[in-house]
Amino acid sequence: MMILSAMLFSVPACKSKQAAIDPVSQESRVDTVVVVMEKPVQPKDSLLIAFEKTPCFGRCPVYKIKVYQSGFATYEGLNFAERMGLYSTWFSDAEIAKIFEMAEATDYIDFDEDYDDRRVTDLPSTISTLVFDGEKHRVKARMAVPEKVKMFQENLAVTLAEKDWKPYDER
Repeated sequence: MMILSAMLFSVPACKSKQAAIDPVSQESRVDTVVVVMEKPVQPKDSLLIAFEKTPCFGRCPVYKIKVYQSGFATYEGLNFAERMGLYSTWFSDAEIAKIFEMAEATDYIDFDEDYDDRRVTDLPSTISTLVFDGEKHRVKARMAVPEKVKMFQENLAVTLAEKDWKPYDER
């Protein structure tokens, strides 16, 4: 303990008062530029298109399809579907643009959000969701569905289903 205290008192005695306060003297100080490299923020892959068929009391196919901005898409067959389980594929920008052109041609954005009669219980729903310029429009069609809405959703179902879906490997 005595050796340590002797060393502490000897350091300030050898240097000026400023050097004792600031151990790195002005002469030996080197200007250092610190550059912080941050990983660029990757935008999250946002959902552009979703399509879903819901169950009925019988053997109605139940599945969900999601297409993201990158073109990556997932298909999840839940019950009585042509494909059961999780699958994936990629859509090109042109294929995605074609879907949105089809939606604009049918005035999808003007469709009601819900075509239904809750008193009827044994009918499956067809739910489509499209995101236009960050604004999501979801249409649930189950009963009393206008022909224009039915045709759009049927065409969307065919367009999405005709892709080459591969079993999804989460690795």
